[in-house]
Amino acid sequence: MTTDVDAPSNEPASRGDSGHDSGWELPELAPVFIIISVGLLAIGAGVATALSLSGQAGFSSGLDWALVTSALQWVDPSTSTMLLLSAALIWWQYGTWSSRQDSALSNEVADVHVARLRSIAKWNLAAFVVTIASVILLIVAAILQHAFSGDGLQEWAGSIQAICTGLGTLLLSLLGVVGLRRILVASREFLSDET
Repeated sequence: MTTDVDAPSNEPASRGDSGHDSGWELPELAPVFIIISVGLLAIGAGVATALSLSGQAGFSSGLDWALVTSALQWVDPSTSTMLLLSAALIWWQYGTWSSRQDSALSNEVADVHVARLRSIAKWNLAAFVVTIASVILLIVAAILQHAFSGDGLQEWAGSIQAICTGLGTLLLSLLGVVGLRRILVASREFLSDET
């Protein structure tokens, strides 16, 4: 039985002289998968909250706010840390492709990678914005969960932890927003210099 398969050759694939092409590389794919994972967490929390609150006529009790607080437990420093890792990979790849230290690297290949990284950075920035908005909602829900019920300090313990976790997440997220904003400005200038 024979098949039509090309015999392997000793010549490398058409990647230019430097061994790079405009295809996706692992350091570009990793941020995409991180962003998708965080998106799935946010969507899952939103759907779970909507299902839990469906059929209710508003937020009348602390229990409703407790459900929101519970659904937003995905918002924690580990989520922001993963998004920061994603931003760091984008930053590193941008530095690699924008420096063009390899003289054999074609400008078109570098431009494709920088434009792709710019798009990924925009999605990463959007994930940080969703995380920041969720942190604000988490803090509000944690306060309102007990604010009008006259609960004692023992009942506030979980809310205080949620508020502190939210504030830590907020700080990490703001760091990510600042870093990604710098990447977006630099990449816009880089790509405009090329045209």
